[in-house]
Amino acid sequence: MNRFFKHLALGTAAVCVLAVPALAADFTHCADYLKDMGLFQGGADGYDLDRAPTRLEASVMLVRLLGAEEEAKAISTYTAPFTDVADWAKPYVQYLYDNGLSNGVGNGKFGSDSLCTAQQYTTFLLRALGYSDAAGGDFTYATAMEFARNLGLVDMLNCDESNFLRDNLAAMSFTALATKPKSGEADLLTKLVQNGAIAKDDAEMYLGFFSDYRDYAAAITKANTDAAKMSTDAGVALGMTLADMDFLTASIDMTMAMESDLEHLDQTKLAYDMNMTLQIDPTMAAAMGLPEDQATMTQNMECWYADGYYYVKSGEDKVKVALSFEDVMEQMPTSDLTATAAQVEPLCAIESLTKADNSDGTVSYTINYATSSFNGMIDTILSSLPTGTDTTANMAFNALDAEIFFRGDSLSSMEVLMDMTTEVEGQSMGISMVMVMDNIQTGDTVKVTLPSDLNTYPEVTAEDMGMVT
Repeated sequence: MNRFFKHLALGTAAVCVLAVPALAADFTHCADYLKDMGLFQGGADGYDLDRAPTRLEASVMLVRLLGAEEEAKAISTYTAPFTDVADWAKPYVQYLYDNGLSNGVGNGKFGSDSLCTAQQYTTFLLRALGYSDAAGGDFTYATAMEFARNLGLVDMLNCDESNFLRDNLAAMSFTALATKPKSGEADLLTKLVQNGAIAKDDAEMYLGFFSDYRDYAAAITKANTDAAKMSTDAGVALGMTLADMDFLTASIDMTMAMESDLEHLDQTKLAYDMNMTLQIDPTMAAAMGLPEDQATMTQNMECWYADGYYYVKSGEDKVKVALSFEDVMEQMPTSDLTATAAQVEPLCAIESLTKADNSDGTVSYTINYATSSFNGMIDTILSSLPTGTDTTANMAFNALDAEIFFRGDSLSSMEVLMDMTTEVEGQSMGISMVMVMDNIQTGDTVKVTLPSDLNTYPEVTAEDMGMVT
């Protein structure tokens, strides 16, 4: 039963991870936003986000992000030496050629139909932001990706270097609009509005979005400086349906305190007290032939970490195991939520973000995530499920939202709501979840108290406890 609860806790936490490596993504919302501002167009089949962009498509996008589309369209004479450019695109290519922004691919060819790579498009975006890759400039073609990452232009979600698609082009272009240009404006969109390239009415909503996102990122970053010492009350409420029938509910309630040493993580001190309850629906339990007294399961665990050891007390059972601090954090059911609270999610993963100044003195950020951008997280989720679990079923997020509160410079509380669907033996399973962190305290006021009898706990191995390290 202990192993079951452990897997339930870890699987529950994995579902709410908000920051993961870039996998398959869908940034249709970014394409929609760009279209709203007149910067992106589709064809008869929509945006064609699932195919690679051509150099010509990327070049047209560069002209638009430079705020020069009207100037380019006014060019009536084509003198560029490229013979593979369609008539409609000649003004764009001529503008780039006249301004030294594109020299083609050689032999009198622009490479219109050649596929644009992530590195090429990143170079285009850096030029749109006012940076130069000319001799003695800000970056070189070889260093474009690293330079862009340092600016926040390229992040873990928006760019897939091995399979660069129009999907990525849309996400990176939207991120570029929110990035501060070399000329010093708050963001590129502000510069384009000031230059008359984009109508203020078309940009107003996104200017507010970008401003709120910057405030949110600054608040998270500031809060993260104190997060080495943190305490909180946390809870998870989980509900599952199977074939549209209630299946089970589960809850995890815990208190946690941590004093971490960022330079010597294994000298960190940690304490948490966790209560878990799982209730199988009576009708479902009866159908499964499960005795009534087994339909509800509860467990309490008290855990501590100190001096390189993880101590666990469950009922009268007491054990300790030698673990690194990183391995200990993987065992905690809210560790991913805690980590998320200290990170800034990529802009392309967010559909909307709203800042509010509340009457109680807190500042809150309500975030609606683009669920399609997170469906690449499935591999991460499945890796946390019990050995033997069928991992071939389709899984998809339907909703993923968060509300995060700050008081002054400190993180105060947060709530994450999630809804997803999957398949179990051909039947649809729905999973809904609410995760809450409340009464968050940070800084030197946080103290971890350890029991006096930890030296009496017998030592076991991680394998004995069923831990994956």
